[in-house]
Amino acid sequence: MGAAAAPALAGARASAQVRPDPSTVTMQRLSWAGIRLEHAGVAVFIDATAPNPDAPIKEAPVATKASRSFALVSHHHGDHFDPEALKPVLGAQGYVVAEEGVARQMNPQGVLVLPARMYEPVFLSRGAGEFVAWAVPAVDGLGSPQVSWIVDAGGRRIIHCGDTLWHGGWWSYARAYGPFDVAVLPINGMRQTSGMYRDVTQPMSLTPEQAASASKNLGARLTVPVHYGATGNPAYVEQPQAEARFLKAMAALGQTARVLAQGEILSL
Repeated sequence: MGAAAAPALAGARASAQVRPDPSTVTMQRLSWAGIRLEHAGVAVFIDATAPNPDAPIKEAPVATKASRSFALVSHHHGDHFDPEALKPVLGAQGYVVAEEGVARQMNPQGVLVLPARMYEPVFLSRGAGEFVAWAVPAVDGLGSPQVSWIVDAGGRRIIHCGDTLWHGGWWSYARAYGPFDVAVLPINGMRQTSGMYRDVTQPMSLTPEQAASASKNLGARLTVPVHYGATGNPAYVEQPQAEARFLKAMAALGQTARVLAQGEILSL
């Protein structure tokens, strides 16, 4: 990975003179790996997808009352990029931001996709910059291009890690972009066994214990688990008791975790 090549000041904290009021930053958990961040009348969705009608618990819709909306996407897979769900919230002024390699894989289906370079800041909105986002490398279990997104919202720092595997970038991200107020991490250690993907018993995303270790290495003050609890697909194998194992591993490492219910809103 090229994490060590990240510019030393790429994620430097904004000065107190230009940092917006952090008291208005909220984060809502959406379905699967999705979240919604809101600050100063702007919403940023990350890996937001429509609710699964077959889910045992009713999932939160992709919706907002904010005046402007944008979306960040970690990779092009359908459980992380859902243009049909994003169209109503993006409207005429909003757009999807994807790292250049990810953008080349995407089928935008009527939404505007803005390619972004690794490590370079993206200002959302461009004028006021209520949010600033950086794409940093991640590792996809199916071999696709994937990034994690680091977001500054009103002086709060969030990292969303899609469904990445374990990798060696955690320490660099903590040093260059931290401290992180919230880390959003996948925990199901899934294995896909259909098509060309043979089951060799290796996890294709962070396991519960790996996610806890990633939280520790990132220096996250709070970690929210996502990307677990799928049902009904025999070719998609999750590790058992992912949530309980994650919470146990986090406690053992002295890390703070918060399980958000579907639709729950957390003030940052």
